[in-house]
Parts: sequence; structure tokens; C-alpha cells
Amino acid sequence: MSIDLQTVHDAIDAATHLKQQFATRAAHHDRTGVFAQENIDDLRQAGLLSLRISTPERPTPFTLGVVQDIVGQIAQGDASTALVMVNHYMVRAAIAHHEFGSGDMPRWIEDEQHDQLLNILLAEPDLGSASRGGLPSTIATRTATGWSLTGRKAYVTGIPGLSWLLVRARTDDDPAQVGTFIVPAKADGIHVLENWDHIGMRASNSHEVTFTNVILPPDAALELYAPDAPPAGRNTLVIWNTGLLGALYNGIATSALAWFCEFLKTRVPSNLGAPLATLPSMRDAVGGFTITLHMNAMLLRLYAMDVEAARPPHELKAHAAVIKTRVVDAAADFTSALLGLAGNAGLSAHNPLERAHRDALCGRIHAPHAELLRRIAGQQALS
Repeated sequence: MSIDLQTVHDAIDAATHLKQQFATRAAHHDRTGVFAQENIDDLRQAGLLSLRISTPERPTPFTLGVVQDIVGQIAQGDASTALVMVNHYMVRAAIAHHEFGSGDMPRWIEDEQHDQLLNILLAEPDLGSASRGGLPSTIATRTATGWSLTGRKAYVTGIPGLSWLLVRARTDDDPAQVGTFIVPAKADGIHVLENWDHIGMRASNSHEVTFTNVILPPDAALELYAPDAPPAGRNTLVIWNTGLLGALYNGIATSALAWFCEFLKTRVPSNLGAPLATLPSMRDAVGGFTITLHMNAMLLRLYAMDVEAARPPHELKAHAAVIKTRVVDAAADFTSALLGLAGNAGLSAHNPLERAHRDALCGRIHAPHAELLRRIAGQQALS
């Protein structure tokens, strides 16, 4: 039985408490690559998976800014678990904003399955990231009773703990349509290829998944549209993804700096006879790192405020590019600089800094990639 969280204070308190708990498990899950199902169970029991996302028609305390704070706290304890939360909440936000239509199935998912983990499956091994365009190879075939789904998806983060998969596929019509299909994660015909073995986010279990004649009812198709004419004004998924990834990777950087500060205060080299924290050069370095984290927090807060204020899409896209390139992608540079100062202690698996760096490296592979964002910004500036 989960708690029904009603206030921001209670939600942040719950996340802060679980952060400490998750931190004690993170190294084990990182080394083994085993999915942290106990973390998900704790999140569910604490009510943190079932927050009611605020929308203009149904205001609640849980805006993007608040959920950013929650994800940032969890990321300081276990980044892989926080990544599962990012995907869950960006889909929850998109459903709440009717980006998958307002039919019975999306409403049922939101109202009756609110504490069950969700993820949206967009990438494919051959296609790559959907942000670069192209039609999915996953095919939804019409049948007498609904649909049959066949295909393969990549980077299905959190698959051991997911209850529902939102799968981007094309129909077998002529001409083909593209849409999102809601699929029970344990349906017959679904096979998980346990091939996730990355340098970071190891416990996220972002495996590939195959679908072989998965039988679905007619209302499993949440939306269908011509490939060159997607529904206008549906960008909540992307907007929330950017804001929550920013919070996640800033959380990683925050935990890395916290460890480094403790290291400086407790490390007493014999040739110095005092803690490293007494060195002016280290104080200067920590000051620079701290200012960077404050800048990141300010950017994330401003971004969330702009989302809440419903700023024009072109402005939000420009601001999202800043979050991706200056907060998400830059986290790896932040942790790399800390490693350079910490030396061998930072590289030891006995300490969390090297894990934080490996997790931070994964920020650069999240779509849209920095190269694509720079190209778009350059084209707009030169047009």
C-alpha cells in the first residue's frame, strides 16, 4: 500500500530519506548490474511513483520544478534508479497533458495504474534515436481482434520493473501510419535481450526488447497519424525529458562534489600535516565547482518556470538546448575535473567518485545529441 503524497514538503522529505538508503546499495548494483527492484518498491511505497502531475486543467503541487527536485535527490543516491524515474515521469506528464489522446486507455493508465512503472520505447538498433527522424521498423498489423505487434526496441531502461510499455510503431497500412501502442510489459511474445553492459548507469538494465506477434486490443493504439504530419503542439514528453535529465545529472555532480569535499577534509598527507581542505588551491577549486552547481540549479529552475508559464515552443527548445549541453553533457567534465584533483583515491572502486564519473558519461548519449543541437542553432542563426 503506497502513501498518497499531497504536499511538496512530504515528497521532498521522502526523496531525501530514500536517497540515503539507495546510496548504501548503489555500489552493489553497479558492480553486479542487477536491477534495483528494492529501490522501486521503496519509491512505490513512499508514494513517489504516483504523484499527480500538474496540468492547466488539473493543477496540483507537482510541477516540473518539484519533480526535478525529487529526481535530483534520488540521483544523489543511485543514478540508475533516478533514470528509471525520469522515463516514468516524462511519460506520466505526457499522458496527463493528453499527448497520447484522451481515450479510455490513457485515462485508465493515469487513474488506475498511476504507481506502475512506465517507459516509452522510441529507439531501435537499426534506426538509432528517433530524434534524428526515420520510420520505425516495428510493425503493428491489423487483425480481426485488434493488433499484432512485431519488432525490436533498444535502450528499454528499467525493463525488469516496468508494467507498461508505450511502443512507437508503424502500421501495415498503405500508406503506413505511425503511432504509439500501449503494451503490457509481461505480454506473451515479448523477449528481453539482456545485452546492456555499459560503462555507466549499469543497474538501469537498459536492455533491448523484441516483440513477436504480440496480440493487442483495438484501443492499444493510443494515436495514429501520417509520418509527415504528427499532431501539433505535443512536446511535453521532450520538455520533461530535458528538465528531468538535467536534474538527474546535476544530482550526480552534486553527490560527486559532496564526496570530494569530505575527502579533502579527512585526507591529511604526511608532508602537509593538515587536511587538504586547508590548501588555498583546493578551496578555490571547490568554490568553482560550487558555483557551477549553483548555476545549474538556476538554469533548471528557470527552465521549469518557463515550462510552467507555457512559453512559446521555439523559446523552450532553445532553453532545452542549454540544459542539455550545459548541464547534462557537462556533468562528465565536472566529474572528470574532480577525478583529476582526487588522484588515485578518486579512481578507487571503494569510493563513489569513479562511479559518478561513469554515470555522468552517459549524459552525452541521451537524445538529442549536442552535435544535432549545435547544428540546429547554427542553421537558425544563419538563416
